[in-house]
Amino acid sequence: MKKQGLTRRSFLGLGATATVGALAATTMSACAPQPTSQEAQEDGVAAPTSQQSAAQRNPQDDSYTAYTTDYSNLFSPLTVGGKTLKNRIVKAGATSRTVSTGAGFSDDVKNYYGYIAEGGTGLIWMDPFVDFTGKAPSGNTPLATDEDAALIKEFTDYVHEQGALIGMQLVGFWNQCSCDGPITAPFENYLATRKMMSVDDIHAFQQDFINRSVMLQKAGFDGVELNAGCDHTFASFLSRHWNTQRDDEYGAQSFENRARILTELIKGIKEACGSDFLVEVLYNGIEENVEYLGNSDDCMKVAEAIEFAKLFEEAGADMLEIRYAAIGYHGGFFPDTLHLCEPGNTGYGTAIDFSRHFEGMVNGSYDGACALLGLATEIKKAVSIPVGTVGNMDPRLAPDVIDNALGNGDIDYIVVNRALMCDPELPNKLAEGRRDEVAPCNHCITCLQAVLPHPVTVGCRCNATFGRVKDGGIETSARPAPAETPKNVMVVGGGPAGMEAARIAASRGHSVTLYEEDGSLSGRMTFASAVKGPHEKIADFCAYLERQLEVAGVTVEKGTKVDQALVDEVKPDAVIVAVGGNRPELSIKGASDSSLVMSIEDAGVASDIADDVVIIGDNHHAIDMSINLVNQGKHVTILSPRTEEFFDVEHPSWIRYSQKAWLESKGTEIFYESEIVGITEEGVELKTTYGTTKTITAGAIVNCQAMEPNTDLFDAISKSYEAYNVGDSAEFSTIAEAISAGNQAARAV
Repeated sequence: MKKQGLTRRSFLGLGATATVGALAATTMSACAPQPTSQEAQEDGVAAPTSQQSAAQRNPQDDSYTAYTTDYSNLFSPLTVGGKTLKNRIVKAGATSRTVSTGAGFSDDVKNYYGYIAEGGTGLIWMDPFVDFTGKAPSGNTPLATDEDAALIKEFTDYVHEQGALIGMQLVGFWNQCSCDGPITAPFENYLATRKMMSVDDIHAFQQDFINRSVMLQKAGFDGVELNAGCDHTFASFLSRHWNTQRDDEYGAQSFENRARILTELIKGIKEACGSDFLVEVLYNGIEENVEYLGNSDDCMKVAEAIEFAKLFEEAGADMLEIRYAAIGYHGGFFPDTLHLCEPGNTGYGTAIDFSRHFEGMVNGSYDGACALLGLATEIKKAVSIPVGTVGNMDPRLAPDVIDNALGNGDIDYIVVNRALMCDPELPNKLAEGRRDEVAPCNHCITCLQAVLPHPVTVGCRCNATFGRVKDGGIETSARPAPAETPKNVMVVGGGPAGMEAARIAASRGHSVTLYEEDGSLSGRMTFASAVKGPHEKIADFCAYLERQLEVAGVTVEKGTKVDQALVDEVKPDAVIVAVGGNRPELSIKGASDSSLVMSIEDAGVASDIADDVVIIGDNHHAIDMSINLVNQGKHVTILSPRTEEFFDVEHPSWIRYSQKAWLESKGTEIFYESEIVGITEEGVELKTTYGTTKTITAGAIVNCQAMEPNTDLFDAISKSYEAYNVGDSAEFSTIAEAISAGNQAARAV
């Protein structure tokens, strides 16, 4: 029975949930390919069959992954204001809070932003959370003196030396809503007041941003980005949803009034800093109320956004970045999150119809990729300054779509964030024809986890250095240091932890041989890819890791079981054990004799699993399997051993609440703090939290308990060899944590 606790609506009221999708194609396949229903039967992988309504409402088209381009348009220069970008790739201003603070040009800042500049990005927007001065920022980088500016100048000079431009985002968190409802922003600590800004407040706010711009220019920045997206200060003036009570010159009476806080600021910055100091306006081109889906009369329409574009250009803006806003959900900057479990999932148990909601201007057929391209194109028609857009504009993932859009003049530049966190060298690799060497963003949102009780570090699934320099685990270098003494390294296990360990150890100069007992690599990621579907691009990640083994020169021995005798025969200098964990048998009365009990692996390949399924466990494996089964039309009940607060905490918190809402909307019942009495031929006997005993009828009971460490080999060799135990063989966790553990072990050898 459900226990009262943290609900999805109270969580979403803080704007800290997201939704991620499930149905799209993948371009590179090392893991098992994503099957159709018929192919699934042939390949032994169960596939979703029942979500016909979702498929009919938001049909998916995998043609966006086509790759025939030479990226010539992407890598053509772009003149903006008085400056020239060497290519059309712009880094979005987000995620600086994963960078440690420290006065001056710190190693962490160089590792993150410096590495992105080295990787070939044309223009980098920083968000204002890096404290270059050591003065503890309160929302924007403090810059008060010439000494402050001098601390940053070394950094901006370095970025310029790499051929990139650098700008700073300016954003406020004073939302204009004065109603009694929650403010849907994850920055509630910054919202000291919810009263409307007075005219004097507005003028002081503008002057503060002008002063900051002057100091940023002294520090070597090329411009500023004014964040009028989502529900921040500027957006709360532009949007009729927020700007409802003002009767002064900043009220909603006209387009000019609503835009005035920005147009005055643009003019003020240009007067103070000169015409060649770039000003970009990032704003919502369309809004939709997803918390109360369809109740969107007061939301931004495209026609309004076009009028604002004209006003921004007239005021002196140099470029426009088009975003959208999903009212009730702050994370409108990654539209692929509206595709979790099924295309259009809002996270509130309802589903968007992309042909109707958002005025039909958000493309919901590409699994979230290039979702705002058509919207930006429509706005670009009204202005002569460059227009770009964010929203999973990943040129690795959607090569032809993006390059053709640039070549056709539909947009002028793309704004990229997560793909550059995942691989800062993405631009250079694409330009050099090394697309298969680009670490693929998995859309897992591990990089943007909200702050809730959670055991997983904020980081990147593919890039073990992102976030972990600040939050622990990785030495302060994006690139591992060369080995002082090259060694012969034996890596046992070809899953994510083993492959990452092998490639990093080899890149440091060690001689590495990877041993895998099975005939193929990727470990349980192959199964995860089949169960979860193509949305998270796990198959692409498998292919990338295999390619990295080739690039790094790792010797791979498949079909070889490693025991102590083989280790003694090889006599390596170091051994990294990554053999995976073991799932324990159910220690429940009647389980061992029941014909209903099956493993998660068997459930994943069963073509005739019963209609009523009980899932025992609430970890990420359990939830992924539950979603897969519900998508097959099965009736699923989840028996969670934990409290609701810790339900599915292995998934990033932006994801877990959306998945939970979707499962509940499909009739999935979740019993928290489950005490299972026994298993009978009818199903599971459960002692409820309200004091009764209940029998849950089931035709299948799936063992999805957390896996246990497998330390046998490590224990046998660790006294005789330099040895490391990583991944699930050491501790049950996620792909992201397995990658991190393998990376750290390889750095330690």
